[in-house]
Amino acid sequence: MIMAQDKAYLCKHMKAPHMPDWQDNCWEQAPQRFLADTVSGETPFLNTEVRLFRDDGQEALFVRFLGEDDEVLSTFRMHDECLYRQDVFELFIAPGDSLTRYIEIEVSPYDQKFVGWVVNEGAGIELDMDHDIPGLETRAKLMRDVLKTASVWRIPYSAFEQKPKAGSKYHFNAFRIDHHTTRGRSLQALNATGEPNFHVPAAFIPLVFAK
Repeated sequence: MIMAQDKAYLCKHMKAPHMPDWQDNCWEQAPQRFLADTVSGETPFLNTEVRLFRDDGQEALFVRFLGEDDEVLSTFRMHDECLYRQDVFELFIAPGDSLTRYIEIEVSPYDQKFVGWVVNEGAGIELDMDHDIPGLETRAKLMRDVLKTASVWRIPYSAFEQKPKAGSKYHFNAFRIDHHTTRGRSLQALNATGEPNFHVPAAFIPLVFAK
């Protein structure tokens, strides 16, 4: 699979509250992208959108997932548990041109977090669980009346070895795992990997920090 440069995400700079609410106007100014089936690239049963922007004054990257959600499976209540076994939103970010080492961040619908550094050189995956992100903040909103879930993240620039700046770029992919009693498991990706596996760096797309 060739990385789709034409799918590059333009990460705008804008001033924002320290921790924006999921309904704040700043999200409307960030490009809207929808996740697809991870294997086929087709539209999944439940829609999930993702938006990103940054605030250079705060030195923080902001992420919002907003997904249709007719059933929530999320029983983990401890940091760094195996959140990928249940409902979860995920972001893989390679801070630079190299795609062999990237940060994996997972957040459950109840704000439990999983953070690790991944080394993926094609011969297997090495996961460093000792790496954490001081200052990482998340906030979830489960809207059972309208069957949606929102997850807002604030990632400080200090999480990255190379701080983003106007004109630079990272590479990334965004994911969702959703479970349903009758439909089973749904794997979604911003850029489909072509297989039921999120750890496909060739599918990462550029995250361009607009000037």
